Amino acid sequence: MNKLQVGFSKTVELPKGGYIYIADDVPDVPRARVFDPLKHSFNPLQDITYKKAREIADILYTVSPQGENTLTVRNGKRALLKMLMDGPEQLDKLPTDYGKTDVGPLEALATVDDVLISPVLRRVLCNPTNFSFNPNSKILARIDRAELGDFDALVLGLLLMAHFKGQLVIEDMGFYGRDFHQGYIREERLIAGVNFLGELPVKLRQSVLLIEEKVPNGARLEDAEILAQYAGLVPGTIGFTDFVQEAVA
Repeated sequence: MNKLQVGFSKTVELPKGGYIYIADDVPDVPRARVFDPLKHSFNPLQDITYKKAREIADILYTVSPQGENTLTVRNGKRALLKMLMDGPEQLDKLPTDYGKTDVGPLEALATVDDVLISPVLRRVLCNPTNFSFNPNSKILARIDRAELGDFDALVLGLLLMAHFKGQLVIEDMGFYGRDFHQGYIREERLIAGVNFLGELPVKLRQSVLLIEEKVPNGARLEDAEILAQYAGLVPGTIGFTDFVQEAVA
């Protein structure tokens, strides 16, 4: 299912059935399992496919941007995709036997090294897997930005989203959201919370506004008015005004 919550309320309603919930702190949910990046590890390359390899390449270049459209970056991302498709066991096992003129592969390796220089990320992503991500399970991923820092939290959150096959519940999509997440909406498995719509990249913002179930809760005035129009209400009418007043309350 897809659902969008807009506003400064941090309460995102959890669905029935299995899901992964990613947030700085996690609620107390009976029979749920908690993923703790200080204790648990997983292999993002497990069961890799072309689609997953491309998403991981996008993620690693998203968190370490050196210029989105430069030739060096495009060559590096392409080289990384090819490396991932060759089936390495894990991120720290990518081939390294390249010459100085192999610009694309060297750029790709440098990008991965930027990620794995973090002790937390290297331990989580390169140690033997000790946590199961059954899509039918209720999984609470405590990715505390105050504890981990924004960079490590962003990498972990994005890779967990790519790794999990079931329902995604992202409390702060304004922090994690990227345009390539439109695919989750097409797959009808994204429940997302944002403080305000302007936090999202343009293409993703356009996609989330097409989600049928949109719940304003403490929204900004301009967002409330946008949501009212998407609800089919006409500015200046009583219904429009009532919707906006309730949305910002």
